[in-house]
Amino acid sequence: MNQPIRRVALFCFLLIASLLVSSNYLQVVNADSYKARNGNLRNIYDAFAYPRGQILTADGTVIAQSAPSGGILYKYQRQYPLKSAYANVTGYKSINYGATDIESILDGYLKGTDSSESVANFMDTLTGKSKKGGDVQLTLQNSVQQVAIKALGTKVGSVVALDPTTGAILAMYSNPSFDPNGIASNDNDTSSAAGKVLEADKNKPNLNHATGENYPPGSVFKIVTAAAALESGKFTETGDTGGPQGALTWPGSSTQLINENNESCRGTDLKTALAQSCNSIYGYVADKVGAPTMAEYAQKFGFNNPGLKIPLTVAQSNFPSAASLGSDSVALAQDSVGQNGTQVTPLQAAMIAAAVANGGVIMQPYLVDKETAPNGHVTYKGSDHQHELSQAMQPATAATLDDMMQNVVANGTAAPDAVPNVQMGAKTGTAQQGDKNNPLAWFVCYGTANGKKVAVAVMIKTSDPNLRDTISGAGYAGPVAAAVLKAALGVK
Repeated sequence: MNQPIRRVALFCFLLIASLLVSSNYLQVVNADSYKARNGNLRNIYDAFAYPRGQILTADGTVIAQSAPSGGILYKYQRQYPLKSAYANVTGYKSINYGATDIESILDGYLKGTDSSESVANFMDTLTGKSKKGGDVQLTLQNSVQQVAIKALGTKVGSVVALDPTTGAILAMYSNPSFDPNGIASNDNDTSSAAGKVLEADKNKPNLNHATGENYPPGSVFKIVTAAAALESGKFTETGDTGGPQGALTWPGSSTQLINENNESCRGTDLKTALAQSCNSIYGYVADKVGAPTMAEYAQKFGFNNPGLKIPLTVAQSNFPSAASLGSDSVALAQDSVGQNGTQVTPLQAAMIAAAVANGGVIMQPYLVDKETAPNGHVTYKGSDHQHELSQAMQPATAATLDDMMQNVVANGTAAPDAVPNVQMGAKTGTAQQGDKNNPLAWFVCYGTANGKKVAVAVMIKTSDPNLRDTISGAGYAGPVAAAVLKAALGVK
């Protein structure tokens, strides 16, 4: 073979080799990245080519499902039978807008591509069964959720109920909510119109306000302050704190920490002050406990935790660090009665109440009860993953706080919302939001009955200026919390 022919042959060999290398790189090494590109319409076609798994409540109510659409490219369409009742939890699956919340987080499982379903999918392929996704059952109980929705009514706010002993979330609802069926429609005009309305709504109905937004907790935070005070060794439940019954003042400062309606506290001990929700006593106590201890106990109760997932991502509840507070006694006192820089999600508020109900232990809250592959095999159980999130306080402290919070129901601000035949502890809150906004109404509680234990948090927002002077935790949020507590405990 002469030299020119050898060169041509070598060149052709190199061309073939490079073609093989590049095609393998594209089809094997880089396949996933190309498949995941937003512009890859095959992913969208495939997602609606077969039934996606159902999302159900713990008591078997279907809250998300796929139904034949009669289309050619998109054969199935996502439907939400209960409309707005679970929209902030399930989210939506849309051709135009993608997926959100549970539909997004568990997308792989619901469409059947999760690795845990590979064996089931392989066996279905061998037996000729049609492709479908896996089902996801949540911990939410429809019987409790519907009571929460009805009790909240037209009020703007959030409700959370959970089992303090396991962390299972039994109800989670925020108003305003939205109907995800429009945005999930396979009809482009319908979906686009619904999406534009949702994006333009300043009330953010597509946001789960129970987990995705922070609010000043007001006097609900006094539970944390009481725990820090008791465990500091400086105060007891019924001993005189030495704090002022009237407004709390500081030398050289014109700032005052006043009680609701400028009232004077009936007593200066922690128990009486909690029942009456005295700012002056708890602000004074926090100052004596000190910023480092207050910041430490806020963290023990779950504040400043950036990584909480249920599996929905939960916004970080905040309490200022000891370093940022420094020697600012005014700020520390305000923060320790749930104002100033203290911010909390309604879920976190429920976790505070749950800590008292569960002997000082906060369990990791969770929403997913189980995941079931198309062949009926359960591949995930939420109960197998229950674990402690933190030890907020010692059992003896929790027992003391339980006595104090039961006293809030028996002799304090929560008395109007007591539930008969339920051993119940509670704390009310009225959180100021500046001169231009109405206060927030808060109510957190827990109760035991029928062998069950449940913790509930309710937050209510109002905008009518004529209601400003009448807003209270007991009056606005308390009735909602009591109704949900009764439903969750099975009390008539």
